[in-house]
Amino acid sequence: MLFVGICYTRFLEDRAIWTNSPKYAISLSRLDPQDILKKLHVKHYEDNILNMTKAQLLKEFGKSAKTLNKSLFIKNVIWQTYEKLQAGETPFDIGNIRSFWYYIKDTMDRIGANKKGNPYLIVSDMFMVMVKAGLFKYKDFRFNDDNKENRWHARTHPNVILLAEKTSYKDLLQEITRDFDITTLATGGQPSYLSIEYFVDELRERGVDLATQFMIFSIVDFDPAGDIIATTFVENLQDNGIKNVKIFPGKFYKHFKRKDLAVPANMTKAQCKKTFRIPLKVRKSGLAAKWAARTGGVNGKKGILNGIECSNMPYAQIMQFFILELAKVITIDLESIAKYRQMQPLKTQMQFFALKKLQLGM
Repeated sequence: MLFVGICYTRFLEDRAIWTNSPKYAISLSRLDPQDILKKLHVKHYEDNILNMTKAQLLKEFGKSAKTLNKSLFIKNVIWQTYEKLQAGETPFDIGNIRSFWYYIKDTMDRIGANKKGNPYLIVSDMFMVMVKAGLFKYKDFRFNDDNKENRWHARTHPNVILLAEKTSYKDLLQEITRDFDITTLATGGQPSYLSIEYFVDELRERGVDLATQFMIFSIVDFDPAGDIIATTFVENLQDNGIKNVKIFPGKFYKHFKRKDLAVPANMTKAQCKKTFRIPLKVRKSGLAAKWAARTGGVNGKKGILNGIECSNMPYAQIMQFFILELAKVITIDLESIAKYRQMQPLKTQMQFFALKKLQLGM
């Protein structure tokens, strides 16, 4: 339990850094590109920044005579790399954002800048700030989307989205897309701005009208982290052009832009009693109080001590409540779904029989 608490606290600390930056980036996006660069203290360098001596690096990007300002250094390397890509060069072995981190890591090691903190998080954060500010897109770096295999598109109802926090729900999500023809995806525990950019681009390519109203449902833990994941997901959609998102008024907060399924109101008394303690550091940070004010907390009295994992609810129970909510926004033909499910085993049997005939040369 101690290990879980440490990981949970670290997740929320990371998200605290992450969630402060978007507001700043959005304010920058209203400026011209040159003004954005000035605000970020980013400029063009003729020399390769990564080949600079320690003295040069500290002169250009030093927090002091001996300490590197890591965010300033990283922003300028990102910009120089973008300029090279635009010029047709391939300055690093392109993969995901972590591959970019490995590209700059040796230089940071050389001047002792990786001894404290989490430089990779700063890389991720600076990319997000610069993308949200409108300087470029992740696609301009040709990054891979590590989460691409965890989303399933729909033809009939692409604007109805079911989000799951955990990839353990992949089978359920695929079943839901197959049965109801809505969009489903799993975040893998953390909201990714890169994945949402690519996801929205895929919707555009599929001819989806982004001006239509989108309806978001979510399966996330009932705790501050789950609330941040679902909230950030919607904010990322809106940043990428999906502005019209349905409001689902709650008992304590009237402006939720998604409908959570794993909430105490949908759980049994026994499930509601199976809680975990929200770490003290999170409670002291104010995040737990903000979450409890929006949701009422586990006890409905805005308590900040405990949270509930969404896994307390079995799939069948989640489906029961999801279908009830889904039926309010789309027409559901349960009879057709039942027939479809009955046909699948038969279809599988026929395919197996046909394969057997080929193998036997019948």
